[in-house]
Amino acid sequence: MSKKKKIIVLVSMVALLVLTGCLNYFLNRPDSGTTSADNNQSYSDYFAASHADRTASRTETVMYYEAIISSESSSAEAKAKAESELAALVASMDTEQRLESLIKALGFDDCLVTVGTENINVILKSDPLTDQEVAQVLDVILTETKKEAGNVRIKPIDA
Repeated sequence: MSKKKKIIVLVSMVALLVLTGCLNYFLNRPDSGTTSADNNQSYSDYFAASHADRTASRTETVMYYEAIISSESSSAEAKAKAESELAALVASMDTEQRLESLIKALGFDDCLVTVGTENINVILKSDPLTDQEVAQVLDVILTETKKEAGNVRIKPIDA
């Protein structure tokens, strides 16, 4: 694959990711005139759509890295970098899945965890959180990762 083609593929993937995010936002934002039952459905849809968007985006990214790794025209340096980034992505995916399972085990209906290079963001389907619930979620994250409390963001969405 030529360098020009790789750039075109990468730009296309980024454009699709932005488009997916915009569509997700506009199609899943709650209207001001909705009822409580409608809000619960909207929030369930939000979590389902967010998980689906993340899975689709990650699938594309994995395919991109695998294409670089398997391409005969890729340099050894490009292959090594793609292998490293793919390994980091897989580790991040594993951490997110593990944290989501452990947080749901605390009794939350649903959650979405994103692990970045520096921060961890947690979106919980919950009424306003008590200090005890925040402490429980934070304990799970700090126990399972090497992040510091200042790098963890916990955001409830009213159930």
